[in-house]
Amino acid sequence: MQPNTHTNMAFRVATVLQQLGIEGLPRNYELVFEAMTGNSPDLARELRSLGPVRTQDALDAICRRYLPHHFEGSLLEARSGQVQQELQSILSLLNEEKSALTRYGSVISQAARIFDAKDVTDKAALTRSLQSVSSATHAREAQSSMLASKVVEKSQKLEEVQRETAAANAARFVDTLTGLANRRGFNKELAKIYEKSGLPVFCGIAFADIDGYETIAAVPNLLEPVLKKIGELIQGISSKEDLACRFDRGRFGFVFRTADETEIMRLIDRLRDRMKGLPVVHPVSGKRAAALSFSVGICMSKEALTADALIAFAEQALGMAKASGGDNVSIHGVTNVSHVPKDWLIYR
Repeated sequence: MQPNTHTNMAFRVATVLQQLGIEGLPRNYELVFEAMTGNSPDLARELRSLGPVRTQDALDAICRRYLPHHFEGSLLEARSGQVQQELQSILSLLNEEKSALTRYGSVISQAARIFDAKDVTDKAALTRSLQSVSSATHAREAQSSMLASKVVEKSQKLEEVQRETAAANAARFVDTLTGLANRRGFNKELAKIYEKSGLPVFCGIAFADIDGYETIAAVPNLLEPVLKKIGELIQGISSKEDLACRFDRGRFGFVFRTADETEIMRLIDRLRDRMKGLPVVHPVSGKRAAALSFSVGICMSKEALTADALIAFAEQALGMAKASGGDNVSIHGVTNVSHVPKDWLIYR
């Protein structure tokens, strides 16, 4: 019987937590898991830099940067409190303005009574009334200008909070190392495909895995720059309509918003060709490493009635591509092979 890799990894993570004296909190578990699987070399490096004494505050400081979704509740609470404070401040300013307008109205009313009086020979009273109205008007203009300035300032703070909240929300769906979407982003996009029961959006997905990933990961200080270069490459050739993400390690996922298999194959071939041209230099010897390559599995949404089936078929296709020796592409459910390049492995 084959060992369950996920169970073994879970046991290893739990053992490391116990050995390092780290409390078994969900966020601590995910931190150690990400470090052990090589999903985030930066994270692993920062964890090692903590030394033998790892306080929860130090762990949380790292977690806030790499796993912000664990702090969404506290972030939302803080932002909500800040918004409430700014809105309350604006309300107070408006109440002050209301009181000031009431006082100004009283001055105008008093002056109007003097002007309407039958005895208009009291020039001193008229002069005092005019001076009072003039002074109150100037004061009103200054207060209105100050109020407008303060309201603009408060509005800018609210806009800043909105931007920070939007950025924090978007960060939940981004792979910090490559800048691509992460697995959450992929799952979110996949859910849109099957929003209408029994009628998936016509599109295609692809799973790609770096051939020889373990060899690259075994070289100190090589994996991270390679993954960053691949991320930049993918971003450079991806369209706005499509989604590209990094799942973990050397695994990537794509959602192509087209039902044209030929177009998807063209995009995949372009990615594979560009990837082989990436300059990968050994950090110690300075020599160029072997060319990078992808094994790719593709499945069209028309082949699957559910998101789970679509993922499973793409995974099977990727397995076939890797089983053939790597640097190959496998397509699930292709029956018309006339338009498929010869170096493509057809899976059925």
